[in-house]
This record gives sequence, structure tokens and C-alpha cells, in this order.
Amino acid sequence: MRRTISPDDTPGPVGNFSLGTTDGELLFTAGQVPQTNDGDVLRDAGVEAQTEQCLRNLERVLAAEGAGLGDVLKTTVFLVDIDNWDRVNDAYGALFDGEELPARSVVGVTGLWGEIDVEIEAVAAVDGR
Repeated sequence: MRRTISPDDTPGPVGNFSLGTTDGELLFTAGQVPQTNDGDVLRDAGVEAQTEQCLRNLERVLAAEGAGLGDVLKTTVFLVDIDNWDRVNDAYGALFDGEELPARSVVGVTGLWGEIDVEIEAVAAVDGR
């Protein structure tokens, strides 16, 4: 049974999509952007701060299903300037740490919504929670 995820404490989507969907076993998130709960887009912040905000937003979507970053199986990071990979990797590693890291793809793109530098989506195991 498919359900959509829309946490109250996360800015809603800008467009016709859900922040997440689940079938009760896997949770698929939309790409999380560096937007605060107040709706401010951190387009002028450094890529490290943008990455951290994306991951904090991802945590909120996961938490709505009782999951956390430790349940993430795979992430996809969309990055406007691939030369920022090391900086994004460091910020990412500060929140995803340990031996059981999720699989990850990093995709260089020519632009993202709101003139941001990074966007992150994930797939997580929720096992019927």
C-alpha cells in the first residue's frame, strides 16, 4: 500500500510531488534542498552549509516514518560544481558516519531549483513501521 510522507516540520514541496513515498518497506524521498523550516533558501551559504541543511531536511522526512539516517540504503547527490565534491563529502560524512554507510551516487548537473548548489535524495528501509 503506497502512502505519501509530508512532515509538518519541513517546508512543503514547490511543485507537484510529495516529500516522500513509502510502500511500508522502503521509503523514497524527493530531492531535499537547502531550505530552512522558515522557508529560507540557503543559496548564498557555502556548499557545506547547504549540504547539512539538505541532510537535516532528509532526516525530518525519514523521522516521519520512524526512520533515521542509519536506515538509508542509498543516496543520490546532485551537485552543480563537481569541484565541490570534497567539501560536500566532508559535510556529508559529518552526518553519515560509521562503518555501515549507504551507497551513494554523485551527479554533476548544470543547475538546480532556486540557484542552489546541492540537492540530496534517498531510499531508506522502513520495514513496515
